[in-house]
Amino acid sequence: MEKVNEMITVQEAKTRKKNKGFSLVELIVVIAIMAILVGIVGTQVLPYIEKSREAKDEQILSALCTASLTSFAQNAAALDNTKKYGITSFVGAADAKTEHLTADTAASAAVIADFKTLSGYDALAEVKAAMESKKGKDIASIRVVYSATDGSLELTAYDGATTPAIVFKTMTAK
Repeated sequence: MEKVNEMITVQEAKTRKKNKGFSLVELIVVIAIMAILVGIVGTQVLPYIEKSREAKDEQILSALCTASLTSFAQNAAALDNTKKYGITSFVGAADAKTEHLTADTAASAAVIADFKTLSGYDALAEVKAAMESKKGKDIASIRVVYSATDGSLELTAYDGATTPAIVFKTMTAK
């Protein structure tokens, strides 16, 4: 009887060893299912990631708009109120209707210095480096135009195409 109990115990031990863990086929099936799920979920999530990057880039442009308006408003008394002014640090091509600020006058130098201090950017390359989206990386120029007549400001970002297109919506402030 003792031998029979011993044999039963040995058989149970062998059976238990066989039932432990997963087989290789089961693991491969689980990995395949996970890969399919990741593929499906990944394609659904990627566009939202790019949209969030674009939203962050729009916040950067909005901050530039606010910094521009503040710098012009702080120095409004020294500017001719019949003109439109632009900030050259961010403009690609010159605009004939806009008087671009240069450091040759005290008023222009003050606006430029205030803008650089408030925005934290000295040049377009620094703004582009802060951009994370594909649209943001394509920006070739940012047009900042302040109308001293009515105190309004327009900020438009353009791409580097032969015929420049607006990359982000034009931001206005007053």
